[in-house]
Amino acid sequence: MKRQLGWFAAIALLWAFGGCQKGDSTGPGDASGNGTLVIRLIDAPAAYDAVNIAVDSVSVHVDSADSIGGWHTISRSPATYDLLQYTGGRDTIIAEGDIPAGYYSQLRLYLGAGSNVVVDGVAHDLIIPSGSQSGLKLNIQATITEGVKYVLVLDFDASRSIVVTGNERYQLKPVIKTVATAISGGLTVAVVPANANPTIWAIAGTDSSSTIADTTGLFRFKYLVPTVYSVKIVPGNPMYRETTLTSVNVFAGLDTEVGPIVLQPK
Repeated sequence: MKRQLGWFAAIALLWAFGGCQKGDSTGPGDASGNGTLVIRLIDAPAAYDAVNIAVDSVSVHVDSADSIGGWHTISRSPATYDLLQYTGGRDTIIAEGDIPAGYYSQLRLYLGAGSNVVVDGVAHDLIIPSGSQSGLKLNIQATITEGVKYVLVLDFDASRSIVVTGNERYQLKPVIKTVATAISGGLTVAVVPANANPTIWAIAGTDSSSTIADTTGLFRFKYLVPTVYSVKIVPGNPMYRETTLTSVNVFAGLDTEVGPIVLQPK
């Protein structure tokens, strides 16, 4: 059994001036080479009526690429978020999408027009140097594993992130902590012989996920809730017997490999 470690993001910030699945069926083998990254936003309390941040997009950079290439945009429509609505344990998703497996070292939060801070009922434009051109640049340490879903939390501190200048202008100098956790795990099983054409079920209580093996007898479940599963193999070829494995553990951020499982003839 092989387990690949997931990732934990660093807590660091730079300002950039330059540039449970239920009844789910996945495809044969499911070897897309991608993991899923979800970006969530939370904030600490601040003494303002509102702090509205217009987010255009979020991108992450794979460490092995140069500074120009290697950026992957996490899909989400542009929207404006009042940071003060996401205190006291509340949060919101600002982006979610698939990215290639690999090690990521940077995140950029691109902010658009319309960001403002509301003080005593009056909205003041929030000055964001380079926010839309080069983005807010965060250092992260993120190893994305194929078939695993991760959540990256951007923890704003609005009270420390807004500076009032002498001419009553409000400027964003963000203080953001990033925290990452894996919320799912993967399971890969090899079945012999491949011509048994099996359907495979991962069962945990009343929840189940199913997939079919590829032509080599390999099958893979993505985004399983971490728990203990029974894996049931139902051959499509009537010459072989059904087989069930019990006590198969799936861990958050890990890809568990089982097998090869040799099916017995009837």
